Amino acid sequence: MTSGEALIRRWMECGDHSLLAENVSWRVSPGYPVPRTEWRGRTEVAGSFFPTLRRHFPHWRIVVESFTPLADGRLLASGFYDACDATGRTGRVPFLHIWAVTGDSITGVEAVADFAAFPPLAAG
Repeated sequence: MTSGEALIRRWMECGDHSLLAENVSWRVSPGYPVPRTEWRGRTEVAGSFFPTLRRHFPHWRIVVESFTPLADGRLLASGFYDACDATGRTGRVPFLHIWAVTGDSITGVEAVADFAAFPPLAAG
């Protein structure tokens, strides 16, 4: 396990925003239940992105199935979000993340997830 992978796994387990660089770049694909696709800086990520996401998915666990080092030093993570939405529905959302780490800080993430895979509300 690389030091970058260990840092990312630690962040995924504890969600400690101090592991993010002050100027972290956080990008997500369209379809995430958030109002935009890009945040700049730890303050925006911690104060805007995650609170908005947690309103839709109060229970959320990141499950990484594999990490693959990329030629430019970033890490590709594949796996799924094991989630429970605000209505109590549970499901899995497959994802791919590309993580950038510099020293002992996460400096960027690009995340693509298939939220259409989450079980739709039953018609009723």
